[in-house]
Amino acid sequence: MSMSKRTRTVILWAIAIGLLVGMVISFTPTMGLNWGGQTALLGTPQIVVNGEAIREAEVNQASQGTLFNAVSEGPVAEDLQRLLVDELVRQKGIEQAAASVRVSNGDVRAAVDEFRESRGVVGRANDRNYVSIIGSAGFTDETFREYLRGQLRLAGWEESLVDGVTVSDAEVEAYYLANPSAYQSEERILARQIVVEDRETAEELRARVAAGESFAELAAEHSLERADRQGALGAQEGQTEPSPVGRPALPTAVANAAFALRGAGLTDVVEAAGTFHLVQVEEFLPAQTRPLEEVRSTVAADALEAKQQGVVEAEIERLRAAATVEFPETSTLWFDNPTVAVVGDREIKAVDLDRATYTNSQIQQALSPDTADLIVQLFKPAVLDQLINAELAYQGAQALDVELVGTRATVAQAARNYVARDAGFSEAEVEEYYQSNIAAFTLSAEAEVTQVDFAVLEDAQAFRAAVLVGADVLEASSDFGGTVSEHGRVLPNTLPDDLDSALFETEAFEPVAGGSQEVSDVLVIVRPAEEDGQEEEQAAEADEAEAAEGEDEEEAAAEEQPDAPAASETYVVLVAERTPARVRPLEDVRAQVETAVLNANRQRLSSEWLEGLREEIEVEEFSLAGQLPETFSVPAVEDEVPGSSADGEEPADEDAEAQDEGAAEDEVGGAAEESTEE
Repeated sequence: MSMSKRTRTVILWAIAIGLLVGMVISFTPTMGLNWGGQTALLGTPQIVVNGEAIREAEVNQASQGTLFNAVSEGPVAEDLQRLLVDELVRQKGIEQAAASVRVSNGDVRAAVDEFRESRGVVGRANDRNYVSIIGSAGFTDETFREYLRGQLRLAGWEESLVDGVTVSDAEVEAYYLANPSAYQSEERILARQIVVEDRETAEELRARVAAGESFAELAAEHSLERADRQGALGAQEGQTEPSPVGRPALPTAVANAAFALRGAGLTDVVEAAGTFHLVQVEEFLPAQTRPLEEVRSTVAADALEAKQQGVVEAEIERLRAAATVEFPETSTLWFDNPTVAVVGDREIKAVDLDRATYTNSQIQQALSPDTADLIVQLFKPAVLDQLINAELAYQGAQALDVELVGTRATVAQAARNYVARDAGFSEAEVEEYYQSNIAAFTLSAEAEVTQVDFAVLEDAQAFRAAVLVGADVLEASSDFGGTVSEHGRVLPNTLPDDLDSALFETEAFEPVAGGSQEVSDVLVIVRPAEEDGQEEEQAAEADEAEAAEGEDEEEAAAEEQPDAPAASETYVVLVAERTPARVRPLEDVRAQVETAVLNANRQRLSSEWLEGLREEIEVEEFSLAGQLPETFSVPAVEDEVPGSSADGEEPADEDAEAQDEGAAEDEVGGAAEESTEE
């Protein structure tokens, strides 16, 4: 199965070479400055690769406005220069390898025509627009054509490498077993929906459902959509029971809310396309791995692409290892690349650690002189541990009775997935996980709240008594001189502390006769009195005191300071429909719990396999520059192979993961999260 030239180019530059996110190394400046034989404009040679110079202008162009100049001094600056040199050498080696590939002028014209068509600037009438587009990237028509010629050479070179590469049935089956999450059916839900025109109605209906009224009956009475089916999603005309539906059955925001429940439950009110939606999920149906025969053609294509990537990566590594690299006397660059660890007979070099660290997009975003030391001292040791685990897994994969294909990183991750493929779970484990993480399955208390304030205690008491026997809240507040504040639906820690405490932490409420609402005791709220113009007066008095000559400043300020205003008391009555915090039953969240337990067991099997490999394969680590700050410890980075995904599974304990990530994010804006994934 062959790949398009565009696909091969993406594989070459985005995967095999491993150029950094946010880093731009292109042939553009070289093409422009070399054209016409003006080599002198490129400046002095800085690196010589296999006898061919990389000059000053090329180095500057590669580093300007990119990751490489984010930090200018210290260990991070040294890391980035080492990485820059290595990338330039790799690029030059690939250029040299591809130089013999013949690209005709006709091939270049076709590539230009394809580009112009993609940008809507086809034909002579659009020549000016075409030149403007490429000019914004620093090209002329001639240098752009030379750039495309170079890209076509690279694509042709890669094509020559992967031509004739095939995958066997055993490799396809192994790829499937090692990547089960890539071949799953979509998540689905059994659910009903209510759609109304205004938020107030939607919130009222939600409160009624939470209080125990039938969602189906309310949908039949109020919903703008599917009322004839009692809001049942997936139901055909004349039916009232829901059928399984995926995310496309709902507007995106509504689907996000419904599927986020990961089980039975009621969403908040969600606005979408000018209407307000409420979804009651009756059952969550998790994704399931589809049978191999059903997806065999897709798996075969994916396995072939992975194998081709591995071939290209291996050739690039061979070119890099074989390259003769020199630094002329005119160079300001160097390449010190010590060994930072040895796993078996394979060395992990400093530049490998640099690449794994700085290819993390979040570390790139956080990288600055202020965070540089933290990244070096705190996160690089964690990344090194990941690299060691990746190499252990790669070497361990060779002993498995399975034919895994891909780059070193993808083979390593595939091996970890493969050894955990048979993980399962018991009912006892599900129950234990549920009980141990009960807080994660507890729905917050909530309340629909109306607040009425009074200046006189007796008025507040009279209002409270009237509402308790069924008086209308608004009418009673008017009769007794109260001020009404409609808070609507609130959660804990939404209102001021004193009101929040009374609402959610006390039982100082009595039920309204014949209704679902409750009325609080009269709350005495003490607030500092506010005086009109107080700030202006204080500012004027301060200016006057400062201008007074011969007076002691502290004494003048004390004399001019106005007395603190007296506190005032407000009498508050809350009328609320309160829903206490409640635990979602295990059956409502079973799919979520089972997935978490399964992932935990997979992670355990993978970790146990790695620990066994550590006993079989000798590992030696060398000291990294810098010491950990006393107040920090190495973060608990997900034990995942750098440069690959961890099979797309959910974490075993989402709460614990969030806490670990949060601590790191406080320091470098989330740089620890997925510390080497791209």
